[in-house]
Amino acid sequence: MKKVYKGVIEDNTIRFDEKIEFPFGTQAFVTLKTINKEEQEEIKNRQLNLLDKGFYLGKKLYLKREDFYER
Repeated sequence: MKKVYKGVIEDNTIRFDEKIEFPFGTQAFVTLKTINKEEQEEIKNRQLNLLDKGFYLGKKLYLKREDFYER
């Protein structure tokens, strides 16, 4: 299984942003990549642009979740 998790290193511990449910004693291979402020801003802006474009789910473009439920 391969999955990417985001977290923060505090001393000798990694605090993940989401709950990870693995059995106690599970071995894992960890690769670290630092994210600088500029890269983090670029990622944030890219994600916001995707949200502003809306989601194409067939014939109608839904710009927000409420549009989907009004249908």
